[in-house]
Amino acid sequence: MDFYQAESKYKQKQLRFIFRNVLKLLFIFIIFFLGWRFGNSDKSILIQENEKLVNEFSESKNILERNLAEIRLKLKEANLALDTKNIRDGQTKFGRNAKNVLASTLASGVPENIIVDNLRLLGNKKNCNNLQYKELPVSTKLFVPPENTLRLLSGSLKIKAEGNILDISNDNPYFDSNKPMRVAFIYLGNNDLVEGTLPIKKTIFAGNFSVKIELVKSNVRGAVLVNYITCKV
Repeated sequence: MDFYQAESKYKQKQLRFIFRNVLKLLFIFIIFFLGWRFGNSDKSILIQENEKLVNEFSESKNILERNLAEIRLKLKEANLALDTKNIRDGQTKFGRNAKNVLASTLASGVPENIIVDNLRLLGNKKNCNNLQYKELPVSTKLFVPPENTLRLLSGSLKIKAEGNILDISNDNPYFDSNKPMRVAFIYLGNNDLVEGTLPIKKTIFAGNFSVKIELVKSNVRGAVLVNYITCKV
């Protein structure tokens, strides 16, 4: 074997070695590629299955919530019908005190339509405005602010407040919101006085109107905040 034959045989051996390595790398790449493809396919299937389960759960939850709301509504209607039947039934003790008060009120000369309007205002079927609020300066024994009267509802309702009513020796002209106070509600010839500590609540009925009032602490020194809502049947 001469030099050229040996060189040719060596080159062929190198080419076979390179070719085998290329085939191995190509085989490994194909294996990884197929694994990646199958892995992504399984992942997509799992995501779709999870989304399906979530959608089914949400749909079941919505159905249960609707059924629960319907059951609550039917139960409320049944209780209302039962209460109405018991009240109308003169043989039962249910609502006896209310019946006695109603009979006494009618006997005292209060018109039936006024009683009916007031009863309706106690129920849920009424139209109420949004909550409104105003500041009310509070008077004390040592200081009377210039605007110590709050006028609501076009002046038909007046509210006055006096603080420190139990503290005689206090030299501070401003009232202490943590101590008892006196509030006067003046409306339709009435002058209702309420004493107590904040918050102070008062509900006034007039015909088919009602005013729900609440006096609470204010950030303004020497004043209280008056929250009120008007309702109509």
